[in-house]
Amino acid sequence: MELFHDSKMHRPGDLASTRFPLEFPPSCHFFETRRRHSCHTDFDFPFPSRKSPPVPPVTQKAMRPHTLVAALIGTLPLAAQQGDRKGHDNMAPVVPESEIPPSPVLSVDDALKSFQIAPGFVIEPVATEPLVDKPVCLDFDPAGRIWVCELRGYMPDIDGKGENIPEGRISVLEDSDGDGKVDKKTVFLDKVLLPRAVTVFNDGILFLDEHRLMWAKRDGLKPVGVPEVIDDKFNGGGNVEHKPNGLMPNLDNYLYLAKSDKRLRRVDGKWVIEPTFFRGQWGIARDDWGRLYHNHNSAFLFGESLAPNLLTANPAVKPKYNDMNALGSNRTWPIRVTPAVNRAYMSKANGYNEQTLDPKTHKLINCTAAAGMTVYRGTNFPKDWYGTGFATESVANLVKAVKIDEKDGKQSGGHPLGEKEFLASTDERFRPVNAYTAPDGSLYLVDMYHGIIQHKTYQTSYLRKQNLARGLDKPGFGHGRIYRVRSTSGKLEPKVDIGALQGLDLVKMLMHANSWHRETAQRVLVDRKDPATIPLLAKLAASGQPIAQVHAIWSLEGMGALKAEHLVDALKDKDAKVQSSALWACTRLATDEMAKLQGGLAALKPAAPEAAPYLARALGTAGTPAALESLAGLLKGQSKTRFVREAAISGLHGHEAAFKALADTKDKALVAWLDQGEKNAAAKGPKGPSLKGAELASWERGKALYAGEAVCFSCHGPDGSGVQALGPPLDESEWVTGKPEVLIKIMLHGMTGPITVAGQTYTPTADMPALGMNPMFTDQKLADIATYVRNVWSNKAPAVFPDLVKKQRETTQDRSGRPWTAAELR
Repeated sequence: MELFHDSKMHRPGDLASTRFPLEFPPSCHFFETRRRHSCHTDFDFPFPSRKSPPVPPVTQKAMRPHTLVAALIGTLPLAAQQGDRKGHDNMAPVVPESEIPPSPVLSVDDALKSFQIAPGFVIEPVATEPLVDKPVCLDFDPAGRIWVCELRGYMPDIDGKGENIPEGRISVLEDSDGDGKVDKKTVFLDKVLLPRAVTVFNDGILFLDEHRLMWAKRDGLKPVGVPEVIDDKFNGGGNVEHKPNGLMPNLDNYLYLAKSDKRLRRVDGKWVIEPTFFRGQWGIARDDWGRLYHNHNSAFLFGESLAPNLLTANPAVKPKYNDMNALGSNRTWPIRVTPAVNRAYMSKANGYNEQTLDPKTHKLINCTAAAGMTVYRGTNFPKDWYGTGFATESVANLVKAVKIDEKDGKQSGGHPLGEKEFLASTDERFRPVNAYTAPDGSLYLVDMYHGIIQHKTYQTSYLRKQNLARGLDKPGFGHGRIYRVRSTSGKLEPKVDIGALQGLDLVKMLMHANSWHRETAQRVLVDRKDPATIPLLAKLAASGQPIAQVHAIWSLEGMGALKAEHLVDALKDKDAKVQSSALWACTRLATDEMAKLQGGLAALKPAAPEAAPYLARALGTAGTPAALESLAGLLKGQSKTRFVREAAISGLHGHEAAFKALADTKDKALVAWLDQGEKNAAAKGPKGPSLKGAELASWERGKALYAGEAVCFSCHGPDGSGVQALGPPLDESEWVTGKPEVLIKIMLHGMTGPITVAGQTYTPTADMPALGMNPMFTDQKLADIATYVRNVWSNKAPAVFPDLVKKQRETTQDRSGRPWTAAELR
C-alpha cells in the first residue's frame, strides 16, 4: 500500500495562507544546522523594516509573469544582494534546470491535486482568497470564528518595496451556513503594520504589530475606540525576522510567546508582563499539562519537561539546566526538488564542505524553515494520533509529524511515517506557516501561499535568480489559504458557541475530549469570574477526569478564587500529572492560604519521580521548618531525579540560609547555589559596569547591538544564560572574559562543534556565524559588542578597542569565515 496518496478533495476558489519559515539573519549569532551557516538560513519569517511611516496603504497591481523574461533572468548578471557572503563566490546552480518544474499560481482545485497526504486523511480548504490574504497566524473566539493576522505588506516584490506601509489586517472569518467553509469576512482592524499575533478575549483582542503590544476593545466584531498601546517597545530590538510572536494562552493563565523572554497575563483589567525563559523562533505550542513546545528554523520541535517558570522563581540564583528535549530528527522528505533555498548552492560540487541539498535528489536534506507547530489534541484523528506534534516547513513545502512519547516526565520524538512526510506538496508556493487543533477536532493549517519567503535583507544573488526565473515574485499579494486536515474515519465536532454557555453547562466543557473546548471554556470562565461557578469548579477540582481536574484548578486560579481547600485532594492524587499540576498551582496561593497546606505538604510523597521537582518547588516556597526538613529528605531520596535540586533552589528564595543547615554538604552544586542565593539576596541590587568615558560609551553601543542589530540575544539569551540547543552561556564564560583575542576570533569567523563553558559542555545544533564576514559589522561595532558582554551580568573584564579587532581581522583573514573549533582556540 502506498504510504501517501493524492488528495482528491476539490473545492472552488484559491487557497491562501502560508507562513514564512524563520531564518537567521546574516548578522546574528544564531546557530543553524551545520549543513548551512547559521544566520543565513534560507527563509526566516519575514518581517519588514522597523521604521514605518503612517502613510495610507497603496494599491498595487498584480503583474503577469513573462515566460521569456523569466527564462532569460538566470543568464543576466545581478547586483550583489544583502544576503551574499564574503568568500561565497561560487553560487552556481546545483539543480539541473531540466529537473525544475514551473511554479505557477495554482487554483485551489489544482493545489489540492499537488498534495500527498498520509493514508486515512484528506485535506480540504476552509478559507481561501479573496477572503484571506497572506495569513500567518490565527485564534478562535468562543463561537469558533477565526481571527486571523494577514501579513499583507510582506515582500510585495523582489526588492520588498513598500513593505513598511501598514497594509496588514486582523480579520474575522465565519462559516455562516455550516458547510465547513468560510463565506463571510469582517475586517476588524485595517492598516496594521505587519501583525504577527492575536489572542481574543470577551471584551477585546491583544495583538502584536511590528513594534508594539496592543489592546483593542471590541463590541462583538466591531472595535471600540482606538487601540491602546500596552508596550511600544515590546517587539523592539532585533531585525525584522527576530521579533516576538505567539501570544498563546497556557494552562496557567499566562500568555507565552516565541522569540521572547516575556510572558503576560491580565490582572484586574491591567496587563502584567513578567520574565520567563527565552524560547523559540516562530510559533509556540502546549500540551494538556501546560508544558511548552517550540522550535527554531533548523530544528522542527523541542519539548520542555517541566511547567514554565518552575525553575526560575529565585532571582538571586541562576542554576544552569536544560529541560528542553529535541523531539525527532530534522530530516526532511520533500516531494519536489528544492532549488529555491537561500544557500542551495553550498555543495561539495561547488567547493564547499557542506551539502544543503541531497546531490542525487536535489531536495533539501534538513529543515531550514521550520515554523509554526501544534501538539494535536483533537477528536477527529484516530486516538493514537492524540498528542502528535505537527511542524510546518515552508521552504520544503511540507508538514512534519512527530510522534511524542514520554517516560518519567521526559519526552522523546519519532517519525511515524518513516521517510515520508505527513503532508507534502509539489507546489512551490505552498507555504505552511502555522498549525492548530480546531474547534471541530481536526487539524487546521495556515498557508501563506506566497512565492517569495526569504526577506530582502538576507536574500542572496543565487536566490534572487531562482525567484525571478520562475516568477515567484509575482503576484506579490492577493493569495492565502487555511486548510482543514481530517481523518476519513473520524467525525467532526458539531459547532458550539462556548461563550453562550452558562453555569454547569460551561463547567462541563472542561471535561470535553477536544482540547479547544476545554481550553476555551477555561478562558471564558477566567474572563467572566462568575462566583456561581466556583462551587462547581471546586467539586470538579477534587475528583473527576485528570485533565478536567487540572482545568478546574487553573480556572479557579485565573478567577482569583483558588483556595487551599481546592487542592487538598489533588495533592494526594495518585496520578502524577494531577499531583504535579496541583503542586504547581499551590505556589500561586496567597501566603495565608499556603500556610494552610504546610503540614500536608511536609508529609506528602511524590506520586512518581516526575512529580518530585514540583514537590521540591512547593516545599521550598512554603519555607517552614517542617517543609524545609521534608525538602532535605526529598533531595536525598530523589537525588537521581532530574531537576529536583533546581526546583528546590527556585522555591527557596529568602530561605537559603535556613536550609543550609539541613542541606547535604556533599552536594557541592547545591551548596554553591545556596551560597549564591544568600549572597545575592543581601546585595542592594545589580551594579552597572565599572567603565567610564569612551569605554562606557562603547559599552552602551554594545548593549544596543546585542539586543538589536546583531541579535546576539537570540542564541545567547537576554541575560547571557544561553539558549538551549542554540548557543552556550556568555555569563561567567571563560571564552568571554579571558583573552580578548580569542573572543574576537570567534566573533570574526564563528565557531563550530561542542564547547565547554564553566565545566559544562554544550553542543549547539548549528554553527555560530561569522560576523566578520558581514560588512556592516565594523571593527568598532565588534569592539562595542565585546566590551558589553565582558562587562555585563557577572562578567568583569577590560574593554576591547577597535585596533585590536582590526589586528585580529588582518592576521586571520585567510580563514574567510571558516568557523573555529574549541580545540583550535585553546
